[in-house]
Amino acid sequence: MKTYLVIGAGPGIALSTAKKFAKEGYKIVLSSRSDSKLRSAIENLRSAGAEVNFETVDSANAAAVQQLIQKYSSELAVVHYNSGVLHYDGEGQVLTSPLSSQDVSALTSEMSVNLVNAMVAIKTAQEALTPHGGTILLTGGGLGIEPSADFINISIAKAGLRAAAKALFEPLRDVNIHMATVTVCTFVSPDTDKSQEIGDAFWALHAQESPATWDWEKIVN
Repeated sequence: MKTYLVIGAGPGIALSTAKKFAKEGYKIVLSSRSDSKLRSAIENLRSAGAEVNFETVDSANAAAVQQLIQKYSSELAVVHYNSGVLHYDGEGQVLTSPLSSQDVSALTSEMSVNLVNAMVAIKTAQEALTPHGGTILLTGGGLGIEPSADFINISIAKAGLRAAAKALFEPLRDVNIHMATVTVCTFVSPDTDKSQEIGDAFWALHAQESPATWDWEKIVN
């Protein structure tokens, strides 16, 4: 069975994308620090006939990210890096995070999640997929195109992810690996039409059959 593995699974983009891949017959591997927000969704997917595994993995831990991909390497069709750090208040509103508000430890740990360990995932996925081909997907963001000083860390990271997708697209295509990103230019709530649209966009990239017609980016506004 072909497997879709997502690093940084949550109830929004990752779950919507996982549902789409499950509908298309893929085994699903969801990974995050906790399954507390995913338990009912996992049971619903299983009740609908999908094979779903959950792996407890902190995407701030590069070795854990690498080991996760290696664990499923023989069956992988898609590796999706969806991790990113945003801050929220008690009512779920996004908080700004300018450079002046972050200490060195926060800068380092957040950049590890937002960008550095995405590169670890890409490198490990390339090694896993090279024998049989496959797809590497990244959840990008509009801050990578129009950065904001109020969201400086993730702005830099999303710009880096977008650069990685564009730079690696051609060399990975040469070995039958489709490198692509969905650049999400809006905030997305779980279980909404917008999250489903993004899940469909990820599937559409993966489903492009001919390498000659592959795209490296889809933008969702």
